[in-house]
Amino acid sequence: MLTLSDLKSFKPHEIFAKGETLILHPWFNNTVKTCLNEKGEPEANGKYCKVKWVAIRGGIHDWAIYHSLDANLERADYLDGFSHLEPSWEDIADHGSKLHKRDKIQELVEPDKEAMSWYRD
Repeated sequence: MLTLSDLKSFKPHEIFAKGETLILHPWFNNTVKTCLNEKGEPEANGKYCKVKWVAIRGGIHDWAIYHSLDANLERADYLDGFSHLEPSWEDIADHGSKLHKRDKIQELVEPDKEAMSWYRD
């Protein structure tokens, strides 16, 4: 579980957790090649997309999670490929999309209530 004490121990801009997960694809109906079901299996009617993510301590007393499904990281503007999985963890931290869904944030790093209050919306 991520605690406020943990957050305070990280250096500003430090990546303290990373991994891969599935998120709801914002344009799932136009991205048949990359659509997945909730189990991560290819499915034409799937609504999910695999992404890389990083949790990073901010420059002030805050933190956030960024993921790779972002036009800044994808070669194709319509995000219908897998090149968003190629950038480094640092590139995702610098140019990725911020994760806003509280349930997904809590699933990835399991912050306690105090640590969650530091999340940068």
